[in-house]
Parts: sequence; C-alpha cells; structure tokens
Amino acid sequence: MNFIIMIAFFGGSAIYATLPVTEILIVIIAAQAVITAFALVTLPVEFDASKRALAWIKDSGVVTSQEHAMSKDALKWAARTYLVAALSSLATLMYFVLRYMANSRD
Repeated sequence: MNFIIMIAFFGGSAIYATLPVTEILIVIIAAQAVITAFALVTLPVEFDASKRALAWIKDSGVVTSQEHAMSKDALKWAARTYLVAALSSLATLMYFVLRYMANSRD
C-alpha cells in the first residue's frame, strides 16, 4: 500500500498525465480493501490460536497457576492487537472512500 501511495505521490506528472486523481484513488481503495479483507478474515484465526495456545499451556503443565493467569492475559492482549489492526485498516479504507466521494463531487 505504501508503494502505491509513494508512486502516486512521487510519480508526479507522469502518472497524473495518464490517470486522473479519482482513478488513482480507485486503485488505492482496491488495494486497501484487499488488506482490510485479509485483516478481518485473520481475526477469528488469531483468537482461536490464542485460545488453543492457552489450552496447550494448561494441559502440558509448563507453567504454574500464577504464570497461567499471566499467560492468559498476555495471549488475550496479543489477540486484541489483531483487532486493533483490523479496525485501523477499516478506518483507513473508509478514509480513502470518503476522499474518493469528495473528489467525485467536485
């Protein structure tokens, strides 16, 4: 995604001569939509992985009960980082969609 934005920004007159800004935004929106879809599809997988890791830790007996509580907390917050990433990706997608809508009105 960063490469697409850098090419659009630094490509300057070569890109703008062939593609209007609205078409560049469509390319950016399509790329961000793929990234957002991947982030949303990954969410259940990551939450399940944390749940399975916690079950394995408990069943294998590699940690004490106090360490189990700490590992549960760590795995919970590790899974939530994927939730924040998905929300961030969705917010970025909405930003580009709104920019496209504002440009198409002008």
